[in-house]
Amino acid sequence: MKRSTEFHSAYMNEKLYPYVNKKQILREASEQGKEARKAKKQELREKKREFRIETKEFRKAHGMRLHPLMAYIFDLAEEDRALPNSRTPFDSEIRVEKGVVYKTVDGEDLVLDIYYPPYKVGEKSPCVMDIPGGGWVIHNRPRRDGYARLYAALGAVVAVIDHRLCPRVYFPEDLKDCVDAYNFLADNAEKLGIDKDNITVTGDSSGGHLAACIGCAATDESYVQKLGLSPLKTKPANLVFISGAFSMDVMYRIPLTNTLMVRYVTGKNSRKGSRNWEFFKELNPYNYINHDFPESYNNGGATDPLCIGEAKRMAKYLDNAGVKNEYHVGKVWYNSAHCYVLRLPFKPARRDMLRIMNWYVQKQAEKGVDLSAGLKRVENFLTNYKKVLKRSIKSV
Repeated sequence: MKRSTEFHSAYMNEKLYPYVNKKQILREASEQGKEARKAKKQELREKKREFRIETKEFRKAHGMRLHPLMAYIFDLAEEDRALPNSRTPFDSEIRVEKGVVYKTVDGEDLVLDIYYPPYKVGEKSPCVMDIPGGGWVIHNRPRRDGYARLYAALGAVVAVIDHRLCPRVYFPEDLKDCVDAYNFLADNAEKLGIDKDNITVTGDSSGGHLAACIGCAATDESYVQKLGLSPLKTKPANLVFISGAFSMDVMYRIPLTNTLMVRYVTGKNSRKGSRNWEFFKELNPYNYINHDFPESYNNGGATDPLCIGEAKRMAKYLDNAGVKNEYHVGKVWYNSAHCYVLRLPFKPARRDMLRIMNWYVQKQAEKGVDLSAGLKRVENFLTNYKKVLKRSIKSV
């Protein structure tokens, strides 16, 4: 597998200089000669200077950091588990089209990576759009490679997207990007070989929050109008949440979480400012769940310090609205933290990830799409993880 600086930091590409893998970058440049190394070193110096100037100007204008402390923390945590989580036996058979531009805004290209399944399951393939989490402040598109490949191995076309980050923009600008990415897939369904009426949206953490907001946008016209969103071309077939961060009305009440996270999403430095913010109600998807909301699966962790209780809370809101849903809370104390199911090297994570895959395959079967062959392969991988990766047995 190609692993150089691809996983080292998806967020670093946003001019986050201090943690850039400088030695690795210069080592790679040295392979092209002294002049190339000298030019790259000068480029890094310029980036550092630009970074400092931009950060200082942003703080002066907005009263907050351009690169929040939690962005550094999230980024380091994600980097630590990116490579282990990406290991699957399906790498060589799944074609990946990287950096597909779905939208350009203010001169910035927003991109998605498309994973094509190794075989067709029908005339049109089901599609999964993944919104990676990152506290609304970092990108994690390359770090959801393993998760994307599981769906692709089942037989789905998978799109993993980027969106604009807070606090460069505030909600609902990031949601607008997610909606536009969804509509891009629907508009290009024929080219991608997908069924535009069978697009499942999934997301973890802040990505789960944005996925839930897409569900609101698909089923409540007033929500679309208030936020100035583009109408969705189709209604998502299903939603899958992993440790979704839905309760912003709870997070803003806690001084620490408001200081470290919420204010960067709303652009309001004080809790009172957030509460009186024009989009505060829309920021909380619980306020707009109705009986037309897409059927959903929700996974959470019992020891999740960031989103504790959210899976059960979301299930309660869905039940009250008459929306079919399932939820599961991992309770293994050493591996049921935030987004634990993405950590495939751990057995409890693989077991509960298989629950998600089984649920998705079941929902597809109800739509007349048979993914049973792909499920056998994914199940074999998740239950015989080490053996499959070592190639001691075949991934059937």
